Amino acid sequence: MRIVLICFILSFIQPSLAQAKELNLADLFFKNKTVVWQKTYSGIWDDAIPVQMELLSDGTNCRGYFYFGDDKDKYVLSGTIENNEIKLEEQDLHSNKTGQVILLLENNTARGTWYNVNRSYNASLDMHEGSFQEVKYWVRSYAPVINPKESMVILHKDFADQLNTNFYYKAINKTLFGTSFITADDNFSQEARLEDYLHHKGGLLKTWKVNDKRIDMRYTSGTTEYSQSLDLLNQVAISQETFADRWMAVDIKFPQMDKSILKTWFRNLIDSLLDDIQIRKRLLLENSEPNQLDRLSLRMSIWPQFDFLNGQWMSGMLNVKNSWDDATLSIPFMFDLKKGNIIQYEDLFNNRVEFEAIKSKWINQELTKLKTGSSLNYKSLTPEDFTLVTFKNEGLAFTAPFDITYGFRQIIIPYTALKEKLSPKYFPL
Repeated sequence: MRIVLICFILSFIQPSLAQAKELNLADLFFKNKTVVWQKTYSGIWDDAIPVQMELLSDGTNCRGYFYFGDDKDKYVLSGTIENNEIKLEEQDLHSNKTGQVILLLENNTARGTWYNVNRSYNASLDMHEGSFQEVKYWVRSYAPVINPKESMVILHKDFADQLNTNFYYKAINKTLFGTSFITADDNFSQEARLEDYLHHKGGLLKTWKVNDKRIDMRYTSGTTEYSQSLDLLNQVAISQETFADRWMAVDIKFPQMDKSILKTWFRNLIDSLLDDIQIRKRLLLENSEPNQLDRLSLRMSIWPQFDFLNGQWMSGMLNVKNSWDDATLSIPFMFDLKKGNIIQYEDLFNNRVEFEAIKSKWINQELTKLKTGSSLNYKSLTPEDFTLVTFKNEGLAFTAPFDITYGFRQIIIPYTALKEKLSPKYFPL
């Protein structure tokens, strides 16, 4: 009887709490005026950081709150609405102007751009009506169960509706890359135009989900056609951490590892990067005049890219981009997922010293070809520039650090050429 009574009372309390919030916002922003509509929008800022807006309008003016990142701080929005276009000024709770927002409302969406005060920086806003729903990120690999080395598809859900795709096909012995949008909820129905690591066109890949552990795929390139049902090899969840305050915005994505050594490796690395941005923030505060600090003048993004993933091995790079450097810092990783071990570069070879003696020869052979036949600039590179090493389906990938114009430049040494040099533990992968 007591439980029934409590539920009965709560059924009256909950609506009244919602009504109180609505009345408080209306009284705060439009006292003695008629509110035409009140809506909550939530979504993503700059393709990465969660945001939420509470907006009210009297038909001409628009007011509300902007919650950014971890929702600890809120900003006041005020402006006008005309033909579904909203122009808002953003202020902190001390009435300091901190930015500007321009939005276009269409059905239940609100899309637009956020600008800082002096318009030296802007970021996209993509929101939907309703409270924020957590976006789950992951990476999954698929291969045919009968012959898993025939082909492999790696799907990496990077943004809310976007997939990064790696496709390897043994007949061409090449990994191709593409990006596509999920066109039908979460069933992996996608069409990705592919290219190789030299940015040459590589054909078209279509995939669609059969069930939780299988996808179908179709690859076409010129006269080449290949279709196959692929089974799930491995899947790894991607953790997302975000933080934002008056001066900086940080978004971090990294694989969730259930092995303590691998988990610690990522955690220590990310903590060291966050220490760096705190130093930058302190320098900003020390060298700025009072009330002259530009909102979100510091920005850091950390995200993984995957070169290889099966039931035992994972390889790729953790990329770091910040607002004070043009370069992208990349840290390669190679893991034995079953044993929970980090694979060191020297572990790959029977004799690393012996391999280093021939490595330059192999890289020079490829460089000679690429310096004359690639649209990317390889002419300024030497073998010593290829310092980042990961493994892929077709061989060891030696990558030069990110270049702002050309991106990553890569050389691949086939496993067949390295067969006698690689440790039996890692060949063939």
